[in-house]
Amino acid sequence: MPSQPSDPLHGFPVPPGDLRGRKPNLFVIGASKSGSSALHAYLQPHPGIQMSREKEPCFFVDQNELEKSWPIMARQPCSHEWQAYCDLWPDPENVTYLGEGSVYYSQAPHRSGVAARIAAFCPDARIVYTVREPVSRAVAHYWQRFKEFQEPLPIEQAVRENAIYRDTSDYALQLNQYLAHFDASQIKVIVAEDLRERRREVLADLFGWLGLPDYDYHEAELAERHRSPPTSRKQRFPLVSAVRDSSLWASARQVLPAKLIDRLRSAATTTFDKAEVNETGAREYLHRYLNPRRAEFERLIGREISSWRRPISEVAA
Repeated sequence: MPSQPSDPLHGFPVPPGDLRGRKPNLFVIGASKSGSSALHAYLQPHPGIQMSREKEPCFFVDQNELEKSWPIMARQPCSHEWQAYCDLWPDPENVTYLGEGSVYYSQAPHRSGVAARIAAFCPDARIVYTVREPVSRAVAHYWQRFKEFQEPLPIEQAVRENAIYRDTSDYALQLNQYLAHFDASQIKVIVAEDLRERRREVLADLFGWLGLPDYDYHEAELAERHRSPPTSRKQRFPLVSAVRDSSLWASARQVLPAKLIDRLRSAATTTFDKAEVNETGAREYLHRYLNPRRAEFERLIGREISSWRRPISEVAA
């Protein structure tokens, strides 16, 4: 790592004269499984915005926390080396915003101090927070972690015992982290259901908030993206996750043929249909827990979200 002065709030080298005098100033902070990856793709074509080449650099996440929760990303230089982070924007000139998106930026208290680090780095940053009906988001979060071998517990036990699912869907908790460091005018909330149903309208409103002209998308640029599959996977053998997260496997992936890698993955895991799993108990528990937190979030943003008020039995996974 270069011997540069460190940012005391981040602990990583932040030399002066960054990105030819520019700084990343647009942050899509999540929430996980709420359309932030799709939004990253939709923002990229706008001539006034350059989004980072890596969708989840996690640069403002505490490195020790990142190593424990996502060791694969923690080994990526862009998560902790300033120059590698800068390299995510190969042509930083002639745009108004340099943007990035990392869902770990809205997982307090499990990822601590992120809002403070971003504010210290770029006090005039714009923050975009994508949210989704909180119960369905938490369930989708569980399935993502289960597929990545980060969650071994059955779904109802997991959402009761692992607070990350509840806390990440506690949008008031997450938003207050940023309101402590940014003016409310610097934060834009986008509801995933609105983005899915009224894509052009929501994006036009976002560009207006950013002070940018609207962008005339081709239909292909607004295609549905990153829909979760109806299947998941689990380990066939113990230690599959440890091998997958290891530096040895990371090195092997660089030299092994793609077909061999696919065969090894298939041999190490088994696929099943998520519809075979009864989610009723987990959803009912999450609904009881999160309903008052949803109301607090709506109070914070000054509006009700009608699409979140359907009976829990009607809410899609």
